Amino acid sequence: MKLVLENVQTQPGSSFAWQAYDLPHFDHHYHHHPEIEITWILESEGQRLIGDSLEAFGPGDLVMIGSHLPHQYRNWKSGRACSRVIQFDHLRFGRDFFGLPEFSRIRQLLIDSARGICFSDATRLAAQRQMAALFASESSPAQVLALLGLLNLLSEDPEPRKIASSTYTKPVNLKQINRLQRVLNYLEIHWQETVTLADVAKVAALHPQSISRFLRQHLGMNYQEYLIQLRIGRAARLLLESDRTVMNIALDCGYNNLANFNRHFHAAYGKTPSVYRKHD
Repeated sequence: MKLVLENVQTQPGSSFAWQAYDLPHFDHHYHHHPEIEITWILESEGQRLIGDSLEAFGPGDLVMIGSHLPHQYRNWKSGRACSRVIQFDHLRFGRDFFGLPEFSRIRQLLIDSARGICFSDATRLAAQRQMAALFASESSPAQVLALLGLLNLLSEDPEPRKIASSTYTKPVNLKQINRLQRVLNYLEIHWQETVTLADVAKVAALHPQSISRFLRQHLGMNYQEYLIQLRIGRAARLLLESDRTVMNIALDCGYNNLANFNRHFHAAYGKTPSVYRKHD
């Protein structure tokens, strides 16, 4: 997995980009871009990595991702992956545009998007309708007004949730980005295996004590905590999508101790694997 700087292309005659995706699966690359992004998932399930937060996504998921905030969507399985994505550079409206008193809430929304934002159910549903109207419009001025209406709607959410942790720090130079790429790529490949701190430190070309500090700075967690999230998230999907035994799933997800698997699963979902399968 490589952190890629994505070159966002706007539509001809437009100041921002909007794309409707209908694919077998989402592009898995880990990327960032100067534009702020609003992503609405219509169909597909999997995990999204935004900053240092690894969370499940499904149909109806809607998030706002700030400028240069690294992110990645991974499907649980191929089939059909549908989304609507809006990407815009707020500075193209003019440096003083969102500084107007009337846009104070939107200005704060843009600031908060630096950590990524999830929205309440009511706001999310209203935003989906607004996005659908934007995509259906054939008038460029109407699309700009629809975007401003969408931002205003999102800015009024009484219960927004920031996604990345308050301690998250974006990689600030190419050397750090490349090092983080190597670590995430290694864990992506070896998540089902036994992975030690020494293994990760070797991949990053750092001392074991330094790699712990490095990952805490850029992921908000150590390699073991990130690995647990990968494993438990995958296990949750297998519990819902298969009739395999809990023990079999635990083994497949890198656990050879059922009690340890149950403990980690309960910490993540607030219930045992068996109860989760029965009620979710």
